Amino acid sequence: MKDTIAAIATPPGIGGVAIIRISGSNALSVLKRVFSHKNEYEHAQMQHGWVCDGGNMLDNGYAVMFYAPRSYTGEDVAELHIHGSAAGTARVLGAVTENGARLAQPGEFSRRAFLNGKMDLTQAEAVCDYIAATSEAAAKASVRQMEGRLKEALQACQDRLTDVLAEVEAAVEYPEEDLEQEITTDAVPVLQGVKKEIDHLEETFVQGRIMKEGFGVVIAGAPNVGKSSLMNALCNVERSIVSGTPGTTRDTVEKSINLNGISINLMDTAGIRKTEDLIEIDGVKRAKNATKAAELMIFLMDVSRETSLESSEAYRSVKNNTDDVLVVFNKKDLFEGKLEKQPEVEFIMVSARTGEGIEELKERIYGRAVQGGAGEGVVITNERHSALLKKASGHLGDALAALGAGMDMDCVTIDLNLAWSALGEITGNTVSEDIIDRIFSKFCLGK
Repeated sequence: MKDTIAAIATPPGIGGVAIIRISGSNALSVLKRVFSHKNEYEHAQMQHGWVCDGGNMLDNGYAVMFYAPRSYTGEDVAELHIHGSAAGTARVLGAVTENGARLAQPGEFSRRAFLNGKMDLTQAEAVCDYIAATSEAAAKASVRQMEGRLKEALQACQDRLTDVLAEVEAAVEYPEEDLEQEITTDAVPVLQGVKKEIDHLEETFVQGRIMKEGFGVVIAGAPNVGKSSLMNALCNVERSIVSGTPGTTRDTVEKSINLNGISINLMDTAGIRKTEDLIEIDGVKRAKNATKAAELMIFLMDVSRETSLESSEAYRSVKNNTDDVLVVFNKKDLFEGKLEKQPEVEFIMVSARTGEGIEELKERIYGRAVQGGAGEGVVITNERHSALLKKASGHLGDALAALGAGMDMDCVTIDLNLAWSALGEITGNTVSEDIIDRIFSKFCLGK
């Protein structure tokens, strides 16, 4: 924390602009050594000048100074905005480190912001998630956490636990007052309410994980029913090889599409059938394994054939691999009859060749992806947060059970403190240095 650190804050490679960030008590003096500028540096005002290394001109560009505590890290922060040359940026960074700064470690800027009270741990992790977001939904969820909504929800729960703890500890300190029954009557509904809120937050992790990682959809079925054609129709691009020869697709083919801000991770698989071809055998095995890992399996059938769902050997071999199956009958353009309702099976008819029914299929897929809601409120997207919420809920359950059984108030105090501490680990109030190190080590350099 005493060192002045520096790093490139823009992506590597060639670009219009590159930014080098400097943070620490010596940020201004380092800036003055490497940037030629006559006037004083006003807070948050860009200044034009030359980047120098001794008497050598390295680049011309802009410099801006953010004085503590009105900066990202809470320290003095300087930024150099220069041309986005990979070689030129490296030369400028070298000059910065030779004049009083050291190279920052991954996430060290955000770590300093956390330690200096500029953000809590949920907001810091949201910064990392926002940078890595690959869908609009993931970006929105990260922004809501950066705004501090999760922090506020958890702080409200901790405040109510603090009030209950004060009452319970009073009963421990003054046993002669016989306060147990009165405190139990008052505490139970409060603790039940807090537990309910924590459980609700944790339940959003299912949706949050989909928003962050995407919704997995596997297209499975017998050979030559149009799986690759359906994949291409959904992607609106020729992603999979289409052939009339059965067994053309040997390996899985993956492609992500965006449906209303949600990333849908599609996977085309090999046709499922018995075969003596060793490569195709491996492809069939991979197809079956893929159906086990998917959130949704689209089982595709050729409606122009007279094969029923019950008699489909491919369907029987994978129907128990996933809880969510949508049967899709392809080649609707070649079918003139009326398809009878399949018992206890949801199905849709499409034509991958003409595009008929594809938009309705996309709507069905999107509906599956957001069946827990579109996630407009506070949504848990971090597995660490989910685990700690479960832990806090468990301790609250133990505390409620202890109160209901009339157990000693000391036991209740232990459970309440453990629940309070678990919530604090999420925001960073009670987190250990090892966990802090682990979290910020996942950040990119310059952030």
